[in-house]
Amino acid sequence: MPILSEYRQVKDWASFLEYVVTGPLERLQEFEEHARQQLAVSGDHGWVIPIGFSLWRVEKYVDALDILEVGNSLSNSNSQYNVVKGMVARRIPGKESVAKRAYCHALKLEPMRADVYYNLANLLRTDNPSISEKAYLLSLKLDPNAHLTWHNLGLALNEQDKHVEALRAFRKGIVLNPEYPDGWCNAGLALFGMDDYATAIRYFHYTINLDDKNEAGHVNLGYALMNENRPLEALECLKRGVQISSGSVNAIWNLSLIHLMLGNYKEGWDLYEARFKTEQFKSTVYPTTGTKIEKMSQLPSKGEPPVVVWSEQGMGDAIQFCRYLYLLEEKGVPFVFSTREMLFSLMKDWLPYSQRVLLEKTWDRNEDKRPHLALMSLPRIFDTDVHTVPNAYPYLTASNETPSEFLIDKAPGGVNVGLVWASNPDNKAMYRHKTIPLDLLFSDLEELIALDLIQLHSLQVGKDAEQLDKYKKHCGLHDWNGRLNDFSDTAYVISQLDLVISVDTAVAHLSGALGKPTWLLLPANADFRWLLDCSDSPWYPTMRIFRQPGRGDWQSVANEIIEQLKIVFSLDTSALASSKFSRSNT
Repeated sequence: MPILSEYRQVKDWASFLEYVVTGPLERLQEFEEHARQQLAVSGDHGWVIPIGFSLWRVEKYVDALDILEVGNSLSNSNSQYNVVKGMVARRIPGKESVAKRAYCHALKLEPMRADVYYNLANLLRTDNPSISEKAYLLSLKLDPNAHLTWHNLGLALNEQDKHVEALRAFRKGIVLNPEYPDGWCNAGLALFGMDDYATAIRYFHYTINLDDKNEAGHVNLGYALMNENRPLEALECLKRGVQISSGSVNAIWNLSLIHLMLGNYKEGWDLYEARFKTEQFKSTVYPTTGTKIEKMSQLPSKGEPPVVVWSEQGMGDAIQFCRYLYLLEEKGVPFVFSTREMLFSLMKDWLPYSQRVLLEKTWDRNEDKRPHLALMSLPRIFDTDVHTVPNAYPYLTASNETPSEFLIDKAPGGVNVGLVWASNPDNKAMYRHKTIPLDLLFSDLEELIALDLIQLHSLQVGKDAEQLDKYKKHCGLHDWNGRLNDFSDTAYVISQLDLVISVDTAVAHLSGALGKPTWLLLPANADFRWLLDCSDSPWYPTMRIFRQPGRGDWQSVANEIIEQLKIVFSLDTSALASSKFSRSNT
């Protein structure tokens, strides 16, 4: 590091830049003023580089870009100018293309600069992690000992769900700099993505040991503990995260989920409002430009413009929480309900508010000044706790006769059973946890079908429905895949069933909303709405919950389901099957 007192003797900008790069923050204004004096005296546009870097270090990015534009003539001849310009422009919303051009100019001038590939990769990582990955690898080829490059390569790989490769990259970075807390923390996230929660927890603990004020370490540790069904420990970690940063929306968001899982609904629903500030909800667009309703006193009265209630998250969430529309009606609150296409017919034809159900995004939100209210904010508005969940059932009922194409025959044994075994494959993490292998269930269900005790109706849709192909020899098996166009069609079928067996999907919510006996199959790290270790649900009185006793143990769940079905029939089905097959062979 140069001797700071000597900087006034430096007459060339390249040597002076070292002072700006390595000097303390409190001296930067002094350095900037000196550089500006030299620019004025010499007319050498190279001096805009240390000025721009000074402003970058104090986060005055717009000012930095303005001064760099003075030296724009350097863009075709000076790589360092382009590097600093790229670093500055990257920090200004809407200037990403300027940053990218600057880095590309720098590489054209000096193609062997590892730092330029590194900075370019940082720019690209969010929108194009696969190209970013390649840029990090080029940087590492030139400088394999840069621990931050290995670390950021791990981030790019994590964002592509390449968790095993990401862990290798993070570990290489950790070897080069074992005292870097974020290296351990993000390696823990890679382990989390691999479902290795126990090891991830150790990595998060080590992060905190290195830096007790590492907010991400506490938040991620809390989330990992929550997924290990250790909510009370998780609660303390997340509280610590909030203490470190009162504005930590991730800590508040995860804290809300734990409170809700524990049945602390008052605290949980209040904190749940933080969801709109998290990365997960960053693309949320409100349906109107009117007032966001946040409390009961803001709800409109009769004669005022109606509040636009909108379904903000998944299909199952909309089905679960549309029950609150009845409470708005009871309070005399004028409302309309905006929902997505797959739910439109269901909400229009199965709720008593057909004229008030709207298809989302079919009007100009910028011209709409009506107040708006997110559907899942209604439990907070109505002070819902576990004892006051709206439970008038069924709250979805058909307004029309069942169309002929959805009529089903009475089962010979008297029991029609619906089945869903796989969740939405678009959400890879949830799909892995929530989906039960069909073969685990079907080997015993097949026996019940063969004995004419049940008729099985597969409500599974999409590619997973193909798993049923090898079982279609049974006349008691009915596959509805490709025949159901939306959730209203599914509701017509479910309304005729005697039992629905489903993993945690929208179909389980729909069955519960229709008041049908529903057996819900849950992973060990189940969603917050099913509470902790409960076999029933305050949301659906006709629902019975079957949980994995340990992570990934679907076999125990399948065994319990089959055992309960045998109890329903009060028969030794294995003996009966043997007897039937023996008679058929004589």
